[in-house]
Amino acid sequence: MKRLVATLGAICALATPAVAQTVYNCSLKEAGTSNWIPPVLFIGHDPAANRVVVSDPIILHYNDRQPVEGKVDTENAKRVTFVWELKTRDSRGQSATMVYRATWVKANKRMNITAMALGYESGIQGHGTCEVTTR
Repeated sequence: MKRLVATLGAICALATPAVAQTVYNCSLKEAGTSNWIPPVLFIGHDPAANRVVVSDPIILHYNDRQPVEGKVDTENAKRVTFVWELKTRDSRGQSATMVYRATWVKANKRMNITAMALGYESGIQGHGTCEVTTR
């Protein structure tokens, strides 16, 4: 697990530009057993460049070991909400698009995350804590 965390951190760091940015290094727990909420999540947010880069073990598995671009959906004094999509394909060749929303609640320093397959009404929930650094 330590090796996975180090690898994800390195990928996220290399994928983002070397300007002032906020990095969220999160440990998450799913409120279920679907395995669509990652145990670790890295989000690099560069407000000046309006850029968000997201990486986790699920993204690396389905996206050729590359992080994905995301975007900021909401940012205010109370929270920051990031959104991104991940295209997946199962062993039978069926494809799906998973839509993720991760909200960093500033007051209680918690990350809440939801994953939902497009076309479905309910999502998968998770939450956790993050180490937040500014570079």
